[in-house]
Amino acid sequence: MTDEDYNIIRAFRQLEKERKGFKLEVFLLKKDSSSTLLKRIKAFRPDAVLVFKGFRFPHRYVTAIRKMGYRIGVWLVDDPYRLKTHYQLVQPYAFVITQEASCVMFYRQMGKTCFHIPLAVNTQKYTPNPHVPSKYHSDICFVGSGFPVRIKMFDKLAPYLKYRRFFIIGQWWNRLKHYPVLKRGIINQPIPPSEVTKYYNGAKIVLNIHRTANDRLENFKNLPALTPNNRTFEIAACGAFQLASYRPHLRRYYKKDELVAFSGWKELERKIDYYLKHPHERREISERAYERTLSHHTYEARLTKLIETLNEYIWKENGKTGIRQPV
Repeated sequence: MTDEDYNIIRAFRQLEKERKGFKLEVFLLKKDSSSTLLKRIKAFRPDAVLVFKGFRFPHRYVTAIRKMGYRIGVWLVDDPYRLKTHYQLVQPYAFVITQEASCVMFYRQMGKTCFHIPLAVNTQKYTPNPHVPSKYHSDICFVGSGFPVRIKMFDKLAPYLKYRRFFIIGQWWNRLKHYPVLKRGIINQPIPPSEVTKYYNGAKIVLNIHRTANDRLENFKNLPALTPNNRTFEIAACGAFQLASYRPHLRRYYKKDELVAFSGWKELERKIDYYLKHPHERREISERAYERTLSHHTYEARLTKLIETLNEYIWKENGKTGIRQPV
């Protein structure tokens, strides 16, 4: 089970305690026997079945579940980067949930009912901690894989960073042209969320450099990437100050005085320099982002919206109200 799966299931469990009539049944392909799946669904009688990691879920099960009369949908969390794969993946499903706003019309034009539910943050994992050990302290921190746009950005920033205390953490950073210059601050492997939060809390500035929309060469419709990534919310939930690369829908989630955006390495370098010299402004901005995140961008908030959306979807289909038992 991935971190995203865990976060979503945990939030659903919390809502199960809070929402009268809402019940959840979880089936894990790697843990539960596939031979029992259809029997469990029949016994539970869900109003909706929702599949994560759809590329691991055999289409024959989707077809069988629909023949049994149940609505089944798939939740995609890697749009538009894997659009070509997803085009094939969603074919047998009744509805689609995507984390990327630009992809909603694409799936609807395929004849699918589609909803936009952005990613969010598990605030039990990502929390403020001002007392992390000094080994996690830095002027500048970035956590994420070395996709091309990020490699280019850090190669441009290398002359500036070599005089700063910094961390670049994730896979593929040996692709940097200036790797020898930056090597001292690079941890060239993924780290668990428990460690990520410590680096976020120990940094004066956390960078959030979004991927480009077609870095996997699978976005065959060249759809834009509009929605901010989950890292946006995770950094903010730690109470850390972040500089985020601009995305068109960023201001739908945070106001200008809650999160600072940049476009291009020159503007980023200028803003890093400015905010390193203005700790009071960093603190005020990050505090506002933290409050916004806790009130609007948790998985509990997202899934509450999802349940309400599915309620409306089911009501329109058959006139029934209330979603009793999503699985």
